[in-house]
Amino acid sequence: MTNPPTYIFDHSTGAEVKRLVDQARVIDPITERLLREAGIVSGMRVLDLGSGAGDVSFLVARIVGRLGAVVGLDSSSEAIHSARVRAQGTDYGNVTFARVDITAFDDVAKAVTGYFDAVIGRFILQFVPNPSQVVRDISRMLNPGGLMCFQEVDDWYTWSYPQTELWDQLRSWFLEALSGAGIEQRMGLRLYQAFKAAGLPGPALRLEAAIAGGQDAPASVWAGVIRAAVPMIERLGIATVDQIDPDSLTERLMADILAQDGVVIGPPMIGAWARMETST
Repeated sequence: MTNPPTYIFDHSTGAEVKRLVDQARVIDPITERLLREAGIVSGMRVLDLGSGAGDVSFLVARIVGRLGAVVGLDSSSEAIHSARVRAQGTDYGNVTFARVDITAFDDVAKAVTGYFDAVIGRFILQFVPNPSQVVRDISRMLNPGGLMCFQEVDDWYTWSYPQTELWDQLRSWFLEALSGAGIEQRMGLRLYQAFKAAGLPGPALRLEAAIAGGQDAPASVWAGVIRAAVPMIERLGIATVDQIDPDSLTERLMADILAQDGVVIGPPMIGAWARMETST
């Protein structure tokens, strides 16, 4: 990539927060299984890189409990504001959020104090220009023996089966938008390389995806993804809002699935984790 990747979704509206919350309902169980298998336990101090609207931070807060702590960092002031608002009036007293350029390690170091037992991130490395450099830099925030764990996707998979004309067209437009925005579309499959290039041990890996058919098919989640990407799709000249017709998208996608007795497949979520070597 010659230019820094562009975050394809717009954090400036409340709709993006709602989309992330709806998405989290489907994928949080997958992320929780990854984090528990990787070794996140009660009492840990955890740094959530690219915390967005706070869903992963809140998930981790439930795991580490009151004896633990979570710090969420994100480059978007709108996302940080949303996460702080969502945390108000809840039991998440062990979570704090800060706005910082997560690709600038000096800025990250100034935003937090002390070291962490674990650094985690979901759907963040595909949006940074040099993922292995970010992993290498952020590993300096870990205690000896600390855990590094990231979860990313492979966007090239088939979204539905059967893959109807509508589903296939939306997938094509979305992939073209990711490419035009400079976003790594196969970051999940690159995680092993990124860890190794960062000087970490070869990570353990886990792959899992959500899938459902009939009325349980998460067509609305994919409709939300496309709806949020419409401004970028239009800006890049890929398709128009009239062609996409986002207001009717959920109904049309679901109609296709029901007509075909089909299934909707969530993105293959690939997790990678490794521990820092302890000095002897």
